Amino acid sequence: MGRVEVTNMTKTRVLSRALLQNLVAFVLGSEHRDIAGTLAITFIDEENMRDIKRRFFQEDTVGDVVSFFYGEDPDGVWGEILVCVPRALEQSRERGVPLAEELMFLVVHGLLHLLGYDDDTEERRRLMMERAEELLAAYRKEEVRRRLVEQALRAREFAYAPYSRFRVGAALLSRDGRIFTGCNVENASFGVTMCAERVALGRAVAEGAREFTAIAVVSDGESFCFPCGLCRQALAEFGLDIEVLAGARDGRFVVQRLRELLPSTFSFQGV
Repeated sequence: MGRVEVTNMTKTRVLSRALLQNLVAFVLGSEHRDIAGTLAITFIDEENMRDIKRRFFQEDTVGDVVSFFYGEDPDGVWGEILVCVPRALEQSRERGVPLAEELMFLVVHGLLHLLGYDDDTEERRRLMMERAEELLAAYRKEEVRRRLVEQALRAREFAYAPYSRFRVGAALLSRDGRIFTGCNVENASFGVTMCAERVALGRAVAEGAREFTAIAVVSDGESFCFPCGLCRQALAEFGLDIEVLAGARDGRFVVQRLRELLPSTFSFQGV
């Protein structure tokens, strides 16, 4: 995809270029689209937005976001999204969400316009708003996954693996948003060795966590690292809907539900 350039013409702290680059790339990938040239994202105040609405839309109003498509020249500006920060702040308060959340929503909304979506009727507006919400929710979920993998990669650096030289890191996400990390701890008596996943699980349980939504597992290998059978059974004690992010050393990962990895879990049926 092309480059994203960000300009902030207000005194309010807005979104970073790195975040916006990732957000734009995610939306384009989800829409199976690409862009030529540069996408300019500019954060402006009410006065500038009113001037733009007068000049280009013949409206004496202050909108929250407008978009302009400029062309497919790979050396030029492909399109521009202008976001009114004061309006975004007002709407974020009305919706009860952080300003950053509202700004991301407006950027996605503006980008969808550039990709051909329109909101000139009530039905089209509804569909466009729903798509923007879907994309933003999916992006947030993907960012949580990436953060988990990053935490697992960091935990891997502390692994104690003098015998196998095979370091593993894990990061376990509880339903309340806490992240618990673990690394493998080997022992001269091999059977005493603890896997990274169970180290993370033990830390989580010791801190009172009982419900989990995802776990990331990474190793030093080039291939994706999946939990062993013991760890799958240990995690299954707390639910089979846990997402398992099997990561590689370069940060790539694949996602599977625990129930897919352990279809016939053992459960205690005694009284």
